[in-house]
Amino acid sequence: MPPDPTRVGYAHILRNRQFLALWTAQLISSFGDWLALVALFSLVTFRWNAPADHVSGLLLSFVLPFAFLGPLAGVFVDRWNLKRTMIASDLLRAVLAAALAFATELWQLYALIFLLSVVSTFFLPAQNATIPLLVRKEELLLANALNTQTIHLSKVIGPAAAGLVVGWAGERACFLLDALSFAASAALLAMVSVSRVPAAAAEGIRAILAHLREGLEFLWRHRALRFVLTAMVACIFAIGAFDALIAVYVRDIIGADSKIFGALISIVGVGTILGSLAVGRYAQHWPRALMVVAGIGGLGAGVALLALAGKSWPAVGASLWLGVTVAMVMVPSQTLTQEETPATLLGRVSSTSISLITVSQLVAIAVAGKLAAWFGIRNLYFGIAAFLVLLGAAGYVYARATRLAHIPGMNAGRAEEAP
Repeated sequence: MPPDPTRVGYAHILRNRQFLALWTAQLISSFGDWLALVALFSLVTFRWNAPADHVSGLLLSFVLPFAFLGPLAGVFVDRWNLKRTMIASDLLRAVLAAALAFATELWQLYALIFLLSVVSTFFLPAQNATIPLLVRKEELLLANALNTQTIHLSKVIGPAAAGLVVGWAGERACFLLDALSFAASAALLAMVSVSRVPAAAAEGIRAILAHLREGLEFLWRHRALRFVLTAMVACIFAIGAFDALIAVYVRDIIGADSKIFGALISIVGVGTILGSLAVGRYAQHWPRALMVVAGIGGLGAGVALLALAGKSWPAVGASLWLGVTVAMVMVPSQTLTQEETPATLLGRVSSTSISLITVSQLVAIAVAGKLAAWFGIRNLYFGIAAFLVLLGAAGYVYARATRLAHIPGMNAGRAEEAP
């Protein structure tokens, strides 16, 4: 059988200098983010001896802008120059990260983390809108797979590196290194050439709200995007409840310590890297909707296996599988969103998706402890597993009934948009 001319490999896409610059910038800044994050919690928890509610305030300071400012940020991303938006965001984040090194009060850390997150609400949708402009349509799934690998590779390596830097040079050195990573990212992004006709400028509150409504209406009317976003929000809610209790699960169910807890978190990251490699290599022509529902069902099976595991090694294997199935959900979901959204709307659609996913995760974390107290952690995990399997099955039925399951990768036309 002759080779498929539309199938591309990782070496091929990395020869694209424009994408390589964007990808390398993300790799460097993601690594710097983990250095700063670990150093931040180390500083507040171990050096300043802050109580638990003060430590959790750091997380709230970071996630609240994504939850509530994201859709509005997307309006401006769609009308601004993408390259300048990303570079300006990186330079601002470099200044804010460097300022963390000189903070002496907890409220200063809260303020700086909040501002860093506000700037990131502009950077992330701009980055998502840039990727489809740098690669061909048949390369888009592979590009998103590489980005997913980058994020999780940083998650695996970054915390360990941060621990070494904190022990050797202190937390403030990590903040300064994070600032340098943003500056390096900005320098790399200066090499990227992005051509896009922006959306019409929104002037005044009414015009801005009209642009925001346009993006929300498009997202809701479009059958494929509505399907993916609904599945993602439900999936993130279930996984958020699972993640919130994993440390207690390790302690109470498998009787292990913090070493196994850290190993499980790392193994999920390794599984996500392997899963995204496999999706990019072997699933380029698979229907995106079917990949998403298969991944959701697979997540349910993984959570069930973890609930059944009474020892460390089965839990490690289940965690690896969880990572693989996370990639099966995340990579095709992002790719389908980019394929189906016009360039002038992609900032608003991406930022709204991030916002809804963040809110879902926050709600899950808030209710997980109460649900575990009522039902027990193991029973809660079985419930989450059943929910995910049923969600995957329902998604499959819906995809077949609406013909989303028949749309092959790279050919998902907007004819599927609901009237």
